[in-house]
Amino acid sequence: MIDKVRLLAQGQLPQAYAANVLGTGFTLDGRFLTFTGLNAEALRQVILSSRTDDEVLAWVQEHARPTTAAEKNTWAEQINGYRPDAALVEYRERVYPELAAQVDVGSLSVLDLIDMDERRLPNKG
Repeated sequence: MIDKVRLLAQGQLPQAYAANVLGTGFTLDGRFLTFTGLNAEALRQVILSSRTDDEVLAWVQEHARPTTAAEKNTWAEQINGYRPDAALVEYRERVYPELAAQVDVGSLSVLDLIDMDERRLPNKG
């Protein structure tokens, strides 16, 4: 998320990602903002004015709503465990046709998609 905000501000983020940067709702950014209670614009300003990711993390830890380690773990498990419904699978198949030809896109978590997009996981096939 931090990298996306910085790349968007520099005009270097691919257009396909721009709409979801610090977006609300069911996007990963939106889920993070809801869980932490942070304001998207305030977070954007902190990201753009901070020199390091650690500075952003410190701000988030100071300003996010208090949560326990168990709540954080539950949230992370829910994010990683979520799988799309049929309509979203169809959407993924349209948006990621090459990937859909190789793997069952309905079996991938949003974190799997991010890792694959950023080439941190080999293509499964």
